[in-house]
Amino acid sequence: MKIYWITELNLNTRHKSSRFELSDALRKQGHEVILVIQRKISERKSINDEILTFPTIFYPIISKFLYGLILFFYLPIFFRKKKVDVVIIDGIDVWLPFLISLKLLGIPLILDVRTTTIKRSLHSILLDTSLYLSRFLVNGLTTITPELKNILINRYKIKEKDIGIWTSGVAINKFQKNTTIPDSLKKIRESKDFILMYHGAYAPYRGIENTIESLNNLDPDIRKKIKLIFVGFDTKKIEKLTIFCNQFVYKDQILFIPQVAYEDMPSYLSLCDVGVIPLPPENEWCWESSPLKTLEYLAMGKPIIATNIPFHKRILDKGNCGVLIKNSEPESIATAIIQLYENKEKLEEMGKTGREIVEKYYTWEKKALDLEEFINTIL
Repeated sequence: MKIYWITELNLNTRHKSSRFELSDALRKQGHEVILVIQRKISERKSINDEILTFPTIFYPIISKFLYGLILFFYLPIFFRKKKVDVVIIDGIDVWLPFLISLKLLGIPLILDVRTTTIKRSLHSILLDTSLYLSRFLVNGLTTITPELKNILINRYKIKEKDIGIWTSGVAINKFQKNTTIPDSLKKIRESKDFILMYHGAYAPYRGIENTIESLNNLDPDIRKKIKLIFVGFDTKKIEKLTIFCNQFVYKDQILFIPQVAYEDMPSYLSLCDVGVIPLPPENEWCWESSPLKTLEYLAMGKPIIATNIPFHKRILDKGNCGVLIKNSEPESIATAIIQLYENKEKLEEMGKTGREIVEKYYTWEKKALDLEEFINTIL
């Protein structure tokens, strides 16, 4: 099967792993997958047969418009000369201008929807318009969780049979227990501290401040043995959070590590005892998501402290690999920290269970099979 996957990514996109990893998994199953991505005008054209790049200007709104304009004029001509079995369109802002022309060419089309918007804005209006029109213009949609699938069914009246699901996954071979810890952090791991870690981008709705504040709810004798590490924030966010931490007596027990290359992430994850994913369950975006970081902790054999969103509940229902908390309040996080700290002898077994769950249900090979099965139903 020959698949073209049109995305808003560029080669420098930080969180590009899911599309690249899933494409690789599909190739291993014998499919030909070409990712269509953006590049700066000053960058060289890709010589990789698996990547097709289009030049654009990286500037808010303008880049989306220009990229969409290029796709509108070029892709119908391009696809007339190529054998194409299916086109996946990832990113609502770029697909609408050229979709009708592709439809006229009779090319099977899949729209991939990873999230919805909550606040009303120009983007949300475009999203709503695109999803309503998708009932007539695409052969099917894919999404990330059953919860988001239900939103697409109920809000946009899309038929259930026309929606497939592929969740986040992990390249399990990249997450090994014997991964080398960076030299600069070996002293931390050699200490007897109980290390908690959060990795990923900063956003005000991700429970970061609550995680920091949770240490305030610990008994001082336990708290002084805790080390809280955050990996992946940009410099400005680290400066802001450092000011926030200065109000607490335990500020020296909190460490911020700037953004690291994705391929280096296993080395940093191997540093911790427990991974923390404090997404507020009351947030619709969190409720409908499948956090990649959750699977990465488990793939490294690390137990998790995870809030009660459906994706986390499905994982914890499969085996005892962490603690599920009802919300992201500091008190709830603190209670989970105490529970795991006082049962440290069980962490290794919990970590082993978590990795087994990932190997059985959440590898990219499994996700590729899910997507392949759905594509076959619509062709």
